[in-house]
Amino acid sequence: MNKPSLVLFVLLLAPGAAAAVDPFYEGLLRDGTYAYDRRDYATAVETLRLACFGMLEEPKRLADCLVRLALAQDRAQDEEGFRETFRRVVEVEERFGAYRQEGPPADLRAAFEARIPARIPAATLEGTPAFRRLARSEKPAAGGRPRQERPAGQAEPAPAPPAAQAPAPVQVQSAQPQPLTEAERQTMEKVRKTLGTPGAGNRDLKAAFQRVREVADAHPDSAEAQHLAAEAAYRLSRWGDAAAYFRRGGDPGEDKPELLFYMAVSLFESGDAAGAATAIRRSLPNLRKTEYVESYEKKILGQ
Repeated sequence: MNKPSLVLFVLLLAPGAAAAVDPFYEGLLRDGTYAYDRRDYATAVETLRLACFGMLEEPKRLADCLVRLALAQDRAQDEEGFRETFRRVVEVEERFGAYRQEGPPADLRAAFEARIPARIPAATLEGTPAFRRLARSEKPAAGGRPRQERPAGQAEPAPAPPAAQAPAPVQVQSAQPQPLTEAERQTMEKVRKTLGTPGAGNRDLKAAFQRVREVADAHPDSAEAQHLAAEAAYRLSRWGDAAAYFRRGGDPGEDKPELLFYMAVSLFESGDAAGAATAIRRSLPNLRKTEYVESYEKKILGQ
């Protein structure tokens, strides 16, 4: 049985009925922070993971705990753990705004965000509103220097006159999408086989998602790769990732009602109720009705 996502936990909460964090988990948070400070990162990771579990009913405290956990995972070189924790931070932010609004202190956010571009692909960040700006880190142009910030109110200096020389010929470069390699296509076929295997285990699904997300992130213009990554994320209840890949891949079309339905569920669970309603209405005429489908039809369309 797949481990339920964080969103499913927090959806169980009644608005305004959040309970205080149990002192036991507060103690774990302190212990994990102390372990991090003394550079015992393995202990910090395990302790903070338990602490975060006890804060599911307090989104702002949970966001703080998750950021500390991610930093410990980064120091412990646990790249997969960091990516998973980042996903959970995104879910808490999308559902409650608990990361940017009164969540972790500014210095903690700064340390966390400094590590995100090194661990999370830019293409993934582009599909994540709260962290999209990190995909556009300032890089100097070829042969140039980083842009210097000016004090507020200071005017832009006039450009220096060009040197007297013949203009350089204009070079037009076409940005053609790179085709999938044979190895990448074989990877996608293996992922399809895993997703089509009845009763595929959580470990196999996670491995499949990791493989296909690498292909999708390397080929953001490939709708085929984006949709397969989205389906793999959907199977793992990674709603934020699934919605991001569906948005990047574009409309699956009515001839793929299952994908449209997966898109609807992913959008709904990640907070886009309007997009979910549009997608599920288009999927239903060609979709086989099951109890699961009908349950989401009622949830999304309010019937």
